Amino acid sequence: MIISKSPAGKFMLGIDLCDEYCQISYLYNKRARFGRGFVNAATGGVSREPVTFSAVQGQEAYNIPLALCKLKDSPVWIVGDQALEADREGEGTAVTSLLRKVQEDVPVRIEGEDYHPGALLALYLRRCLSLLEPMIAPEQIAAVVFTAPVMDYSTEQMIQRAFGRLGFNVQQVLCESHQESFFNYMLMQDAEQRRAGMLLCEYGTDGSIRFSTLLYNRRTSPVVYWTESETGEIDPALPPVSKDREFTAAVQEILAKNEASAVYLTGEGFDGGWMKEAAVFLCRGRRVFRGENLFSKGAAYSALLHADRPSEIPESIFLSEDALRSNIGIEVLLREQMGYHVLLDAGVKWYNAEVEEDFILESGQDFSLVRTPVTGGEPRQLTVRLDGIPERPDRTTRIRVLLTMPGADRLRVQVTDMGFGEIFPSMGGVWEETFTV
Repeated sequence: MIISKSPAGKFMLGIDLCDEYCQISYLYNKRARFGRGFVNAATGGVSREPVTFSAVQGQEAYNIPLALCKLKDSPVWIVGDQALEADREGEGTAVTSLLRKVQEDVPVRIEGEDYHPGALLALYLRRCLSLLEPMIAPEQIAAVVFTAPVMDYSTEQMIQRAFGRLGFNVQQVLCESHQESFFNYMLMQDAEQRRAGMLLCEYGTDGSIRFSTLLYNRRTSPVVYWTESETGEIDPALPPVSKDREFTAAVQEILAKNEASAVYLTGEGFDGGWMKEAAVFLCRGRRVFRGENLFSKGAAYSALLHADRPSEIPESIFLSEDALRSNIGIEVLLREQMGYHVLLDAGVKWYNAEVEEDFILESGQDFSLVRTPVTGGEPRQLTVRLDGIPERPDRTTRIRVLLTMPGADRLRVQVTDMGFGEIFPSMGGVWEETFTV
C-alpha cells in the first residue's frame, strides 16, 4: 500500500545503527485510539507493532550492511549488500566500520581523495532512507530516534551532525542506547509482561552473551525503570546439547536473582534450533519471544513517545547506564519554612548534567546537598567543607554552586564565594569536591 504523501509528518522512525548493519522500523501514527493500534504502513491494516524495512519482500531481511562503495572512476556511491558485492567484484572501494571511523574522526582516502567520515555517514543515511520511498517522503517524517549498542556523548553528537547534513525538517531527532530502546518496546506492550520484570538475552555469533534485566521501583511517581546487566561467553562451536545445557544454567542463575514475566531472545547465536532444555525452562510461567528487530522497533516506539505520546501510556523514567540514578537537591529555607529544591533530576545523562545556582549561606562553613536514590535506599548528605571562608554574620554570604558530572557515577560540586555586595566583598574563594553517586 502507498500512503499518499502529505506535508503533515506522521511517520515515526527508529534506526538501529551498529558497526556492521543498520535497521529501520517505522509506524504511521494516525492518532487512533491506542487500544486499536496504529495504521500499519506496509499493509494499511491496524497494528500496534512498527514495520521493519526488509530488503527482500516477504522475508525478514532486516539488516542493511553499514557499508558504502564508490564505483571506480565514477561519482556514484552505493550502499548495503550492493556495496559489499561491488567491492568483492573489484568494481569499487567499500568503506566499512563507518561508525568507528566517524568516532575516530579520521579522513577516509578513496582513489587519492579524502572524504570526511561524517559526510559518508550522512550519505549512507540518505541512501537508506531513500529505500523507504515511495511509501515515506522526508516531509512526512515527524520524529527519528537512533539507537546503538552504546550511546555515549561523542556517538550522539556525530549521529546528530550526520543527520543534520541531510537537511530534513524533522521535529525531533533523538539518540538512545539499545537498553533504552528495549525499555520503550516493553512500555508499549501489555502491562502483564512488565508484572515481574523483563529479561533480554543477546547472543552473538562470536559467543558473547549478555543478560539485561529490566527492573522497576513502583514506590516512585512516576515509576522508575533501570537495567542490571551481566555478560558471559558460550562457545558457539559447542555441540547443541552442551550449548543448551550451558545456556540453561546461565539463565537459571540470572532468573534466580530477579524473576521475569517475559523473556526476549535476540542475536544470531540463537539460530540453529539448539534450545530444548532452555525452552522448556523459560516457558514455565513466562512469555518468551524471539526477534532480530527489537531495538529498531523500540526506537520507533520511542519516537512516538517523544513526539505524540498516547495518553494510555503512563509517565515513567528510564535510568540508562549513563544516567544519574538519584535526585540531587538542597534543603532551603523559603518563607521561614524548610523545603527541598531539586538541582539535578534522576535520569539526566551525565554528559548533559550541569546546573549553576546562587544561594545565601545560612551559617557556618559547610554546604550540603541531599542525594536521594530513586532505585531504593536512604538519602545521603554530600557535604563540602568551606574551609577558610570569611566569617560573616548569618545570611550575609552568597555562594555560587556549580554541579557537573565527570562520569555516570560521579558528581563534581564547585562552590564559589560571591560575598554580599559592597558590604562584604568576595574574597575569591573556590572549593571543589567530587562525590560518588
